[in-house]
Amino acid sequence: MPRLIPRPEEMPSSIFRYLVARATVVLVLMAVVAGASILALLQARHDNGVLAELHLPRFKSAVHLSMDANAAAALSVRMSTATSQAERRGLLDRLAERHQAMEDHIGHMIDSGTDPNSIVALRRLRDSLMDGAVALSAISQEEITLRGVAAKDADIVARLDELEQRRRNLLLRQQDLSSELAGFVTALAADAGRRFDEQRETAGRTALQAVAVVSACGLAAMAAVIWMYWGLRHQVVNRILALRTAMLNWRGGTVDVPREGNDEITQMSDTLVELIATVERRNAELEIMASTDPLTGLTNRRRFAERAEEEIRRAHRYDAPLSLIIGDIDHFKAVNDGWGHDIGDVALRHIAAVWGRELRDVDLAARMGGEEFIALLPETNPQQAQWVAERIRAATAETPLSAPGVSALSLTISLGVAGLLPGENLTDVMRRADQAMYRAKHAGRNVVCTAS
Repeated sequence: MPRLIPRPEEMPSSIFRYLVARATVVLVLMAVVAGASILALLQARHDNGVLAELHLPRFKSAVHLSMDANAAAALSVRMSTATSQAERRGLLDRLAERHQAMEDHIGHMIDSGTDPNSIVALRRLRDSLMDGAVALSAISQEEITLRGVAAKDADIVARLDELEQRRRNLLLRQQDLSSELAGFVTALAADAGRRFDEQRETAGRTALQAVAVVSACGLAAMAAVIWMYWGLRHQVVNRILALRTAMLNWRGGTVDVPREGNDEITQMSDTLVELIATVERRNAELEIMASTDPLTGLTNRRRFAERAEEEIRRAHRYDAPLSLIIGDIDHFKAVNDGWGHDIGDVALRHIAAVWGRELRDVDLAARMGGEEFIALLPETNPQQAQWVAERIRAATAETPLSAPGVSALSLTISLGVAGLLPGENLTDVMRRADQAMYRAKHAGRNVVCTAS
């Protein structure tokens, strides 16, 4: 299965594509998070709306309808005991108000989605209760009229007895209707209350779910941001900081330049490696140029002095022998004057080669300037140094110079040897070796003399 986010080594061209891919995933996840949060909030709002617009009004209407039904039943009972026409008409008006209020509540219940069969049964009971109340009102009106007659004959008495019996029957019927209506309305109210409680629980669960979804989405968004930050930190920032650290830690020599993947930062690493290699190469070239005599390839006077001071300090510290040889080519001015400076340069390189062959690797040879050469011999006493100087002298005399235009040019060299004495520095030992070399010159040249 292909990876959604490619590894750096799988991106041959640009880390920008890697960052764009990671940012795209984060943005898509954020969009999904936002969509889920919005849907959860909309569902919670819908459930609360259903609770507020449907179940709560239905429950309130059922409760009010139950109260109006009980009031209507009580007014019907009082209708049977009315003693005057004014009281009867007042009770009828109040019954009419209750009737209208019940109709209004029934209308609200219809709007809130109550079962139509229940509405039909409710209206039948309400109308029957109202008809009974009207009938009781009519009986009361007739009784009041008959009782107002001064001379009551047998027919009036019989009629009053008949009305009393009808009133009793109607009261019993009204009580049954009131009980049936109260029970029906109570059942409606209980059902509305149950639905209200269920919807309230549903709305509460939806609200909790919405909170959970929003919280989870928030955590997911935080995780996505952390993931994006980690990728940016790991794949870009850390690698750039590693490059910076490598550059700061580089003080010459090898340096560990981090290299990962195949993108622009890797190209920066490769460029840095090439730059460091170039600088190292140039530094080495500069070091050679600064410490080497360009004509002979031997160490120059400045570098020789630095190395000689170190060796002299070591010799004094460990009480080790150390000797110095100074040589000067005999009649070198005649070579330059007679053969030219080009042949003079060849002669200098020839003498330098002789010194290089006759000295050890631990010895340090240098050109002091002009036709004068010097060698530092660690762990070597004056007698041993004199033997080395003698080899140099003999090799110089026995090896004629061959160069274009010159068949065989014999060269000789005068050498002075001095051993390091306690407490001496480089200047002191060089002065004594130089004096020995001049004694060799005065002794007829091509001679080795040792300082006393």
